[in-house]
Amino acid sequence: MKNKFIVNTAAFRKENSAKLDQAAQIHRAKELGFAAIEIRNELLDGSLEELERISQQAQAEQLEVYFSVGDVLFKDQHLNPAFEQYLEQMRNLGAQYLKMNLGNFSYPNASAGAQLNDYLDGSFHLYLENNQAPNESDLQKTIAFFQQNTCPDISYCFDIANWEWLQADVYEAAKQLAPVTDYLHLKNFVYDNSNKKVTSLDKGILDWRRIIKIFTQVNQYGFEYYAEPDILQSDLELVQQSLS
Repeated sequence: MKNKFIVNTAAFRKENSAKLDQAAQIHRAKELGFAAIEIRNELLDGSLEELERISQQAQAEQLEVYFSVGDVLFKDQHLNPAFEQYLEQMRNLGAQYLKMNLGNFSYPNASAGAQLNDYLDGSFHLYLENNQAPNESDLQKTIAFFQQNTCPDISYCFDIANWEWLQADVYEAAKQLAPVTDYLHLKNFVYDNSNKKVTSLDKGILDWRRIIKIFTQVNQYGFEYYAEPDILQSDLELVQQSLS
């Protein structure tokens, strides 16, 4: 399957900037050579008008839309009550991809899994992703979840840098989750004094080329870090070269 390159709107939001007109970034994403844009839920203003504007703009630019929600799929062992609302937002965006974090979920829990399966009707694809919160993205719970949930409409989005915040070895996590992963979120990190800081790909510590090679099933690559356009374009070309 042909590789798809996606840019998350975090790439266009300068540090400490709370707002971003995401519809206005769609043309920029197209110009930089991306095939899809990932809209961030926390940067939306909450209006239906904005969702429809993003959808129309993406259609005009012939860009696919992904929807990233910074919330958990499971709360207190139950499906998040806001899940239906996120699905509605996704559809108003003209998207068919929804991405969330696992959250507080442990097995056995047949009822919560059944609740989720009621929604997985083939009309969209659900991604689980590791964020930087250990209680929401635990590696062992994630492995257990996918052992119990084999529906083809759900798979993993592996963020290569966030494991540093989760105190898990990224290369070991990659090996364990590669069979259920078809989407990589690319970014890197450095130490700024004693604090970890997200960076563009070639400015960080991680051997991202080594990580990419572990994921033989992946064909979607998302770029999720702020960078100037020339750096984003350069990193996109580096990834494309590494895959050729």
